[in-house]
Amino acid sequence: MNNRILLFVEGPAVDELWPLCVSRPSFMLRCGLTLLWEKWVARLQPNSVFFFCRPELAATLAERTNYPVNQSVEWANADVWIIDARWLIPPKSNFKSHELSNYTAMRCAGRIVGLRIDAGRYKIPSSLVQWLQSHGAGNFPEVDLVPAEVPGTVVNHLWDIVDRNPEQINVDYDILTSSGFGQRIAGSRGEDVSWIQPENVLCGAGVQVAPQVVLDARGGPIILGANVKIEPHTYIEGPAAIGEDAAIFGGKIRAGTTIGPGCRVSGEVEASVFLGWANKHHDGFLGHSVIGEWVNLGAMTTNSDLKNNYSPVKVVFPERTIDSGRIKVGSFLADHTKTGIGTLIPTGGAVGFAGNIFGGGAVIPKYIPEFVWGGGKTYNEYQPDKAKQTAEAVVARRGMTFTKAQAQLFDHIFEQTKKQRARFFEQV
Repeated sequence: MNNRILLFVEGPAVDELWPLCVSRPSFMLRCGLTLLWEKWVARLQPNSVFFFCRPELAATLAERTNYPVNQSVEWANADVWIIDARWLIPPKSNFKSHELSNYTAMRCAGRIVGLRIDAGRYKIPSSLVQWLQSHGAGNFPEVDLVPAEVPGTVVNHLWDIVDRNPEQINVDYDILTSSGFGQRIAGSRGEDVSWIQPENVLCGAGVQVAPQVVLDARGGPIILGANVKIEPHTYIEGPAAIGEDAAIFGGKIRAGTTIGPGCRVSGEVEASVFLGWANKHHDGFLGHSVIGEWVNLGAMTTNSDLKNNYSPVKVVFPERTIDSGRIKVGSFLADHTKTGIGTLIPTGGAVGFAGNIFGGGAVIPKYIPEFVWGGGKTYNEYQPDKAKQTAEAVVARRGMTFTKAQAQLFDHIFEQTKKQRARFFEQV
């Protein structure tokens, strides 16, 4: 079947990926170097790609990807793959797409994560068509098929992104090397730069590595995307991935860390994922965290990722508290969040979309909903017009445009989260 169509959908319990998935579909999360959906495109190499997501996210998603969103699909005589991209295939997996039947449900970790349907030989179930027309909300569609068990894991919570990031860096490294991306470091290698196991370092075009930099790939590969800039007195420990146009201004990038495209980072970062275009230009520790896009961390912003009694970390969500079952969980900061100098974030702390948090020296609340401004004992509602003004200024600094669709998403999220803010203000 030459015509392969790949449809990405959102699986169940998107709210458990709060606060990052308030403003993005779950398949737009980053794990390893690439976004979740990008891994599947690299693996399956489809002829056409379609996205199905919550209606309020459709316009911004279409701007980001230039693929059809929540649109009808012409799938006659096609090999159709419907994927919940939170299904992560492990590195060196023996999974082969051609080994699956042309009419197969795929099950991983106890739930359906994908469907493969040869539309030239089988009729698409009407229940599935109706489900896609509802923009992929709710549970992944159930169909009357005996599922095939497939390898891998499923991203159910943001700390799963942190846990799986080292292996997914390896997955992306394998994909990139097999596709001929960049070059492995060999032969002449930068004046006064320490390359440890340089055969595991992969560089895109235009990478600049200054003297007094250590790239230590003994523990896993290091990927430097196109036009990455590494300034002096930086130590990077693999596995690690630095996205295109990112810059590291000194400090320690510990194993299991991804710095997304366009980020500016300094200080100490351990086992964390920056989704993209975030700024941590100053010292301060960040560990076991997921940081959204257009986040700015003020100087000496620091989080805790380990409780003093080494007990499992609980994470507070808008409607309930979840025990992560892990002793190391850092912080989760949604898109367009800002922190003032000296902000201290507790273990398992989370700040919702467009938060502006300050008051150095005191630990902030463990849970802060969307559009909150303040610090210490004083917190107020952050009006969306002011938040949009700030976002427009920040985005322009990177030579990008804050679009009408993005502004409308701000307004939608503000209205959608009024009840959460009201409860929060009653408690602080």
